[in-house]
Amino acid sequence: MTAPPRRAPPRPSLPAWAAFCLTIAIVWLGGQFVTQGLSDSALTDDPGMAVLLRGDSADAVTALARQRLLGRNNGAAARLAARAVRLDPMNAGALTIYGFAEDQLRAPAAANAAMSAAGELGWRSVLAQVWLLRRDLLARNYAAALDHADAVMRGQQAAPMIVLAVVAAAARDPAAVPPLERHLSAAPAWRQPFFSFLCLSARPPATDLARALLYDLARGPTPPTENEQAVLLARLVGDRQYEAAAAAWRVFRPRAAAKGFVYDGDFESAPGPTPFDWSLRQGAGWLAAIADSPDGRGEALRVDYDGVSPPQPLRKLVVLPPGRYRLSGRAEVEGGRSAGSLAWTVDCLTTNDVFARAPTPEGANGRWSPFAVTFDLPAGRCPAEWLELTTEAGDLRKDLAVWYDDLALAPLPAAAPARGAAKAR
Repeated sequence: MTAPPRRAPPRPSLPAWAAFCLTIAIVWLGGQFVTQGLSDSALTDDPGMAVLLRGDSADAVTALARQRLLGRNNGAAARLAARAVRLDPMNAGALTIYGFAEDQLRAPAAANAAMSAAGELGWRSVLAQVWLLRRDLLARNYAAALDHADAVMRGQQAAPMIVLAVVAAAARDPAAVPPLERHLSAAPAWRQPFFSFLCLSARPPATDLARALLYDLARGPTPPTENEQAVLLARLVGDRQYEAAAAAWRVFRPRAAAKGFVYDGDFESAPGPTPFDWSLRQGAGWLAAIADSPDGRGEALRVDYDGVSPPQPLRKLVVLPPGRYRLSGRAEVEGGRSAGSLAWTVDCLTTNDVFARAPTPEGANGRWSPFAVTFDLPAGRCPAEWLELTTEAGDLRKDLAVWYDDLALAPLPAAAPARGAAKAR
């Protein structure tokens, strides 16, 4: 009786969270294999002829093995690659082709040994590193898998989106987070693209994962950059999670947050990319910049405006609890002109309701003059606000140069009930 044919041992199944991403990754890998070849065109144009002419050349034999593998002649590819390795045991390309061929021939032990050797010899080999990344993810060996992912992304001019997707998918398993954090703490070039992927490209966005990773980085030696913070904060604001955005900003900028609701109201820092930083834009007839204060006391905001052009946005996000507040600051106008049309306002981000308006004081010509306004923010009316410098364009040109400094939003005690109001029983 004929013995039944031996079946290859079953391969481990992909975890559900990685199956789709890794399927796409293998397609991308195939494209990389086609496009990456030897630099010697004589070997790649006609590798068969090259082997006839240079049979002792490991590169020529490797090129022919690669051609056979692309033609799905896995047995010939494996034999030729093995011959190339005998000619040059340090040939990472030949080892990679041999590993791929043996993998297709369902010889996992031989494939694993060849790919491991290729990975050790050539950390810049995208093909070997992606294969090893897949192998280690299947085994849930996240430390090794992330080493290979890091090697792949460092070896590319820009981190491949599919590798970012695979790493993001793996990070859904809590066991993958510690080795991922170790890589992120080294501040690799792919760190910011990774957070951009989590917050902007992943479907659905992995906002909670990004926030947890950034919080951990904030406690370490390489805290999040402003751009990495901005990606998360923009996502939270875009999702209308304003209080969560404000809480995250306080984690990233604890010293700034301790100064009150207006970060950098004294304009001692450059504008930044987050919604809680000053946004200063320029346009025809409008120039806003932070410069040395005219009184020599640090820096201040200078606004040059022609009085007729559309003003450019000059604002920052604040998230105020309901209550009573005092908006205050000081201003100076150059040249003896009136700048009352320029005013600081507190506007609702979602409804555009204006809760406060503080015009530039008339007495600010040539000297610093204080200004202030008190306002109430009703409960349930507005989840987040803009602190904004506004004006209405006029009909006549009136060149203005106005300085602002020491902006603040201070909470006040609730208004006392009016006299004669009936007492609650």
